[in-house]
Amino acid sequence: MNAKILTFPTKQTAINRAEVISFSEVLEAAWDASLEATLEFVEQNGDYFEEGGAHVVFADLNAPFVRLLKVKGVGEAMSTGEWKVSLLLGLPYKSQCVYEAGCKAFVEELKLRNISARVVTFAKDEERY
Repeated sequence: MNAKILTFPTKQTAINRAEVISFSEVLEAAWDASLEATLEFVEQNGDYFEEGGAHVVFADLNAPFVRLLKVKGVGEAMSTGEWKVSLLLGLPYKSQCVYEAGCKAFVEELKLRNISARVVTFAKDEERY
């Protein structure tokens, strides 16, 4: 039996080991900052605001950091062609402001490393892009 390996053209180069390690550390630091900001916001303000949520959106699907997120199974593709990461899933909070604070801290941590992302908020039962 002769097997032939099919190759598929891609626009992106493979992510190398050094990038995996570096971006994994960035991801961990950003998650830590996000959780800390969320807990601090709730401690100072409570969870009594408009119900909803927030997530972090990356425009460049081929950026090395986004490729790492894909490999790790973090986030999902959006119909707009961007990559969305929903942070803080499983926490008991309901306020859009709480999640927004966590997402903003995540994005700020990424900006320190020149990684571009933005925060998108949404009210309960509705998502805005």
